[in-house]
Amino acid sequence: MPVSTHIAHHVPGRMRIRVGGGKHNPHLLEKVRGRICELDGVSQIDVNSTTGSLVVHYRSRHPRQFESEIAEHGSSTGAFQLALPQVGEAGEIWGAVEQEAKFLAAHSQLARTVVQGTKQLDVVVKIATDNNVDLKVLIPLGLAVFSFIYLGTDVATPLWISLGIFSFNSFISLHPPLPYPETEQKAVQGQ
Repeated sequence: MPVSTHIAHHVPGRMRIRVGGGKHNPHLLEKVRGRICELDGVSQIDVNSTTGSLVVHYRSRHPRQFESEIAEHGSSTGAFQLALPQVGEAGEIWGAVEQEAKFLAAHSQLARTVVQGTKQLDVVVKIATDNNVDLKVLIPLGLAVFSFIYLGTDVATPLWISLGIFSFNSFISLHPPLPYPETEQKAVQGQ
C-alpha cells in the first residue's frame, strides 16, 4: 500500500513533504526519497527522520506542475500517495469530487475511463497553455459564458449577474497568486 504524504510547505524551488509514519523511520523516508530523486529537476533532498519529512530542492519554472509531477510519479510507482494542497471551499469541493471519482474508478470500467480521459484532457490543456489554464479554470469560465449568452437574455438581471460573480469568484479562489520569490519581492518594494 502506498505511503501517505502531503506538502507541508512549498515555495518555488523548495518543498517540504511530510511522510505518514516517517518519524524516526529512516528506511521509509529513504524509500520515498529514492523515488522522488528519479524525477527530472530534483537537485537535492534533505531527510529529517526526527520530523518525518523530506525537503526537496528542485529547478522548475512551474511549481504547481512540479507538485503534480511528484504526485503522479508516486502514484504510478505505488511508492507513495501525495495529497496536493487545496484552496478554500472550492478546493475542498474539488477534492471531494476527486475522491468520489477515484472510488467510482476502482469499481467501474466506465468511471475509470472517464476519470482517465478527464485527467488526460486536463494535462493537455495545461501543456497547451503553459500551465496557465486548466479544467478548474475552463469549467467555471464555460459556465460564466453560458450564463451570459443563454440566460442573460431571458432571465432578470440579478440571476445572470449572480452567476457571473460566482464564476469569477470560483476562478479567483482556485488560482491564488503565488508568493514572490524574495529577490523579486525586494525589487517590487524598491529595496
